[in-house]
Amino acid sequence: MKTPLVKLLVTVLLLGAVSTIFMSVMPDYLRNELGVNGEVRGALEVPREFPGFLLVFIAGFLVRIQRSKAIAMVFIIGIAAFLGFAFFTNSLLRFVLFMVVWSSAMHAFIPLRDTTAIEIAGQDRRGWVLGRVGAYRSIGLITGTAIVWLLMSQLKTDFKVTWIVGAVLLIPGIFISLSLPHSTGDRNRTTAKRFVFRKKYRLFYALCMLFGARKQIFLTFAPWLLVSVYNQRAPQLALAMGASALIGIFLKPVFGKLIDRLGERTVLMADAVLILLLSTAYAVVPQLAGPGTAIALLYCFFVLDELLFSLSMARTTYLSGIIQNEAEMVPTIGLGGTIDHIVSMTVPVIGGILWVKVGPWAVFAMAGMVAVITFFTVSTMGKQPQHTTGKHI
Repeated sequence: MKTPLVKLLVTVLLLGAVSTIFMSVMPDYLRNELGVNGEVRGALEVPREFPGFLLVFIAGFLVRIQRSKAIAMVFIIGIAAFLGFAFFTNSLLRFVLFMVVWSSAMHAFIPLRDTTAIEIAGQDRRGWVLGRVGAYRSIGLITGTAIVWLLMSQLKTDFKVTWIVGAVLLIPGIFISLSLPHSTGDRNRTTAKRFVFRKKYRLFYALCMLFGARKQIFLTFAPWLLVSVYNQRAPQLALAMGASALIGIFLKPVFGKLIDRLGERTVLMADAVLILLLSTAYAVVPQLAGPGTAIALLYCFFVLDELLFSLSMARTTYLSGIIQNEAEMVPTIGLGGTIDHIVSMTVPVIGGILWVKVGPWAVFAMAGMVAVITFFTVSTMGKQPQHTTGKHI
């Protein structure tokens, strides 16, 4: 078990590092290099999340490929995207093109990563293994944070150098991925169904939809609040991500153990309550606090929110507990990702309009409404039937 797990964790670490480079540099690049405003920033989430919308089809393609080769493809596509940022991006249109390429790689990795982790974990340690995956992703986030801080804050390099370093960091991942052993799913890949829809998974689909709304509001508008209202830059955002990642190394395995011990229903209901409190704080603090206090508090909220994202692993462990057979994991996660992204492509556009027409507080009030709906949806989890008939598509 240990050798496949370690190899998987290293791939998670590398992609986590490069993902942090992209996410911490992107708001700064859009604002200060391309002159993008808040409304356009919200609209850019549509193309960025479009590969997630197509995830059901991407997963249907991936399920027919040997798992190790599919993960290696993720790294190759990621390298191509970062080299595109470095050498071929001189306009918003080109940036969007390579952003979609990068986003395709990251979204493809999600079902591959989660399915491989669940397979390694077996029946009793799913939360534990996914907690370790989250911890190594946090180590990757710290690595990415350190790279951005060193390059842009200390060495005063430009964006091009940062993109090149990201591409170089992905190269080892190709060889590590190819060395992963065959999975049980590989034996059935020629007969695996590309698309699966079952009634018994409907709560999983609902949670994916709600998570898409919650996720995108905070991913898009929490850092944008710091950048556009309080003039924060990429190094500061990267340090906040790094602080969250450092805490996450220790806290995410605890979250995994809590899921194994308390169950997905309890953990996800608690997560919804915390998100409601966090949304309220984001809406109120800029109205009531002075700039210095507001910046300090908003960074604390930013760190807490980054940590809470890891509780979404409970959706995967819930699915793994009700899945009809292992061959359905990748396509079902893929369909869940598509449902997630139907919402996450729409919400930023609405949020961008609210931001301009009403104010930033309205965007986070919307996040609070999503948290309330999530709470009551998760509360039905114990009532879900465990065996129903379904259909393949």
